[in-house]
Amino acid sequence: MTFIATVSMGDCVILAADRATFYVGAGISIPSLHVQRKIARNRHGYITAAGFVELIRPVKDRFVAEGPESVEAVMQIIADEQERFRRRNYLKAVVESRVKSCSWILTLPVSLEEKSILAAVYDYASDGLLALAKGHSIFNYPSDVAEHEKRHVESMAAEFSFGWRGEGTSLQDIRHNMSLILSIAGYLRGRGRCLTSQIDFAVHAVGWRKEVDSGLFLEKGLSSC
Repeated sequence: MTFIATVSMGDCVILAADRATFYVGAGISIPSLHVQRKIARNRHGYITAAGFVELIRPVKDRFVAEGPESVEAVMQIIADEQERFRRRNYLKAVVESRVKSCSWILTLPVSLEEKSILAAVYDYASDGLLALAKGHSIFNYPSDVAEHEKRHVESMAAEFSFGWRGEGTSLQDIRHNMSLILSIAGYLRGRGRCLTSQIDFAVHAVGWRKEVDSGLFLEKGLSSC
């Protein structure tokens, strides 16, 4: 599994993902030497995912090519590709566990009138996409991250900034939250966990979007937005 951080700020969502990839050997995930960007965009929003590439890639490809603009349309793409994955692998006993292990996180504008950005997280149990409420964050972790490390990350996440009540998200809030995500990733790397030093960000705010990697962010911030 990859490292993904999602922060919902109401009128802005921050997605962050490392570039580590894995292959499965003897029932466990083993880091590979290949790295890749994991956040994809279309004209409406972003999607990123963790899990088996054979299932994730076609979902992301269709998200980009078809440009779905509603949660229902994205959910249909996921359902279609899950069924195709099952048919391709119907003789494999682990097929359903592989479907279950895949997750998707996406952003879409709710409406121009409401001036809000939706962060939706795929939930296998309900076979649906659940909205992440403003003021909340969620993380996907590499498989080697221990429970006490996850608890420490959650304690760090309490420092995310969500702006003043009644006011929109500021660039200062966004910069602070991106810096905190990098601190969280640094903590996990310092514990020897499997994630890359380079983190890709996608910032989806009302009226603008921005993609930047950790190196460029540390060098130039968000001054070019």
